[in-house]
Amino acid sequence: MKNLIITFVGSLLLFLITCWTGSYSIYSAGWTESICFFVFTLLVLDKLAKPDHYGVSFIVTIIMGRIILEVPLRVFEFRETLFSLFVPIVSIVSILLAAVYHKEKRTSVLILAVVILVLLNTVAHDAWHHCMLHDR
Repeated sequence: MKNLIITFVGSLLLFLITCWTGSYSIYSAGWTESICFFVFTLLVLDKLAKPDHYGVSFIVTIIMGRIILEVPLRVFEFRETLFSLFVPIVSIVSILLAAVYHKEKRTSVLILAVVILVLLNTVAHDAWHHCMLHDR
């Protein structure tokens, strides 16, 4: 239980440390958070998770620490925050990809995860913003 609390606080602090990058560009926020949460997830699973299970509780805890501050804002102002919704989606995908890589520990999985994150942070992010700008 202590390790889960440490993981939650670490994830929350990581979000608070990286969220300011969105003030420069929404694209920089996506890149920064996806890279940071990918590395953070790998570190947590390597150091804190027991090797006999996949660390699902740690993965859920990291995701909760990432989104806990955004949930009230997105619930009450959903339409207004729809433009930036892609950043938490990319962060959650990077957490899940790190967990898959940690489980498999193969270079091919790491390469696939990096390719997916690059495509999400470039092509998909640009398409999301294009749709959001034309939808308003």
